[in-house]
Amino acid sequence: MMNRPPKRTLSKLKSLFPGEISLDPAFLEQYSHDKWLASHRPDAVALPRNTRSVAKLLQFANQHKIPITPRGAGYGYVGGCVPVRGGIVLSLERLNRILEISPSDFVAVAQAGVVTEKLQDQVEKSGCFIRLIPPARPKVLSEGILLPTPAVLVASSTE
Repeated sequence: MMNRPPKRTLSKLKSLFPGEISLDPAFLEQYSHDKWLASHRPDAVALPRNTRSVAKLLQFANQHKIPITPRGAGYGYVGGCVPVRGGIVLSLERLNRILEISPSDFVAVAQAGVVTEKLQDQVEKSGCFIRLIPPARPKVLSEGILLPTPAVLVASSTE
């Protein structure tokens, strides 16, 4: 088990990221578990608004030896989003923009917090569809489908 970060370090973290860090115990509890049995409360929850904040947060955590647990929607059943070592939960839910859909190249680029259903809807408007392997739940964040498991953009056929 890790030592908890000192309160002054957590206060500094919160001041460096206005509106992006929560230390509130009730809020921390919401990010302490997945959909099954695993649970452990983090010391802080980060809700970055952009990739610059993510990079800055990772530098801070590395400098202060604070563990980071990335979190998508928290729909997992195997404990991957549970901060078992405490530290900071890095929620990806605010990174929710679709950056590009290119039907001619069969490429869709989305930030990690895009909900699968939203991505699928936008891709379908372009005349393609996404085949998820394995199929993902509609409310799962794209972080859960594009990083650890394959997704295939396929052109639809009218034949």
